[in-house]
Amino acid sequence: MAKIMIVEDDPMLIEIYEKKLQDAGFEVKIVTAGATAKDEIKNWKPELVLLDVVLPDMDGFEILEAVKRERDIKNVLIYVFSNLSSKEDMDRAKSLGAAGFLTKSSFTPSQLAEEVKKILGYETIQSPQSSVSASSPEAVPEAKKESNGHRVLIIEDEDIFIQMFGDKLKQEGFEVVPAKNGRWGLKEAEKGGFSCILLDMMMPAMNGYEAIQELRVNVNTKNIPIIILSNSALDSEVKKAMELGADAYHIKTQVTPGEVAEEVKELIARKT
Repeated sequence: MAKIMIVEDDPMLIEIYEKKLQDAGFEVKIVTAGATAKDEIKNWKPELVLLDVVLPDMDGFEILEAVKRERDIKNVLIYVFSNLSSKEDMDRAKSLGAAGFLTKSSFTPSQLAEEVKKILGYETIQSPQSSVSASSPEAVPEAKKESNGHRVLIIEDEDIFIQMFGDKLKQEGFEVVPAKNGRWGLKEAEKGGFSCILLDMMMPAMNGYEAIQELRVNVNTKNIPIIILSNSALDSEVKKAMELGADAYHIKTQVTPGEVAEEVKELIARKT
């Protein structure tokens, strides 16, 4: 089983990428501090390193320079995995020894797992784990939680966030229904049967504020808990959303899928 190291400090991205790569059959190690990355690579000897650039203590370019100076690890396969995607950043990464450059926003978690397989030479989308003997503990699939009887509506226009939050909710036994704009989301909500709604604020057709208002005046949806997941959280925006009837408000990149799943459970329990 190939060893993949992810050098990343964003807890939400860590949680979802680690899970997806593990599900694909890889052994995964997370490094959150740039200053320790070189030593971690030397000690663990991964087949591939996915390296973020923006880290709190030492950036990805400095890590590349440090690794390539070390004779015993200078040939480790390193791909920069960042939202910095200018030609200058890409050229600099390659000049320092990176084997490639992957832009985070271009890959859903599932697509990243498939890209890693391609990088490492797996020709099919079949998981490397599938070649393990059936008697090995590594071949035992993860037990899927039974349905908990609750449905969650995710009103969000970005596929990566639908997948990130949706996958975790499914793992916790929820049925998940996505809607990629506000108007579509309202139509789904009116069908009934939802225990909670995750709502983006900036969407096509109808923004989050309008959607909250519509949901709260409709007899079929007025009591459904609403969790806002936004890219922005100015005090005025949070206050307005909560006054209109939202139950919680989070910045997408500052809350993990696991934390959202737990909050969904708490809100459902509070409403029942």
